[in-house]
Amino acid sequence: MDLRKCLLNLTCLSMAAVAAGCLVTFEETAAIVEIEIDSPPPVPPQVVVSRPSRPSAHHVWIGGHHIVSSGTWVWVHGHWAKPPRTGAVWMPCHTRRRSEIWVWTPGYWY
Repeated sequence: MDLRKCLLNLTCLSMAAVAAGCLVTFEETAAIVEIEIDSPPPVPPQVVVSRPSRPSAHHVWIGGHHIVSSGTWVWVHGHWAKPPRTGAVWMPCHTRRRSEIWVWTPGYWY
């Protein structure tokens, strides 16, 4: 993904988060979005997942995870995804506590 597309995607994500009442910050070292939320992520559902066949040798599995949408936690099922370019690596989303709030960083390709 070229820089213009990356910045456009980050801008759109930021605008959606702000519209949902979330605070968005950018780390100084990289264009990584952080969204603040009042509650910790829920416990992942305890379900047996049958991973579908890999669509191609280029696809990677992204496991199920919670995302923040409209200020609440939403479960996203695992799925196959094709990297945007050769050599791209998926960095999963993660959540950490900062004082009285939780900070969620979406997954991204690098």
